[in-house]
Amino acid sequence: MIKNPLATCGVSCPTDCRAYKIDCQGCIELAGKVSWAVFYGLEHCPIYTCARDKGFSSCAQCGSAPCQVWLDTRNPEASDEEFAADIANRLANLKGG
Repeated sequence: MIKNPLATCGVSCPTDCRAYKIDCQGCIELAGKVSWAVFYGLEHCPIYTCARDKGFSSCAQCGSAPCQVWLDTRNPEASDEEFAADIANRLANLKGG
């Protein structure tokens, strides 16, 4: 069970996250050490790391989303339309609905 169902970037972990078809407990519980980060040659999610380095608990506090870090972590399998819909959904989640 995910304690914090909304990820730092606005992904709803139980419904939106596909984590590159790898099970994930959620970025907050994992302190950003999500399994899919290996696809970028990293140990931690760059979005999670960016927010935490700025002292934020989510991208909503930053006000720059979607930023270059979001663009750089795009799912390479997503079409432009799917990526745009994902961004819109995450921004809506960060705004509270």
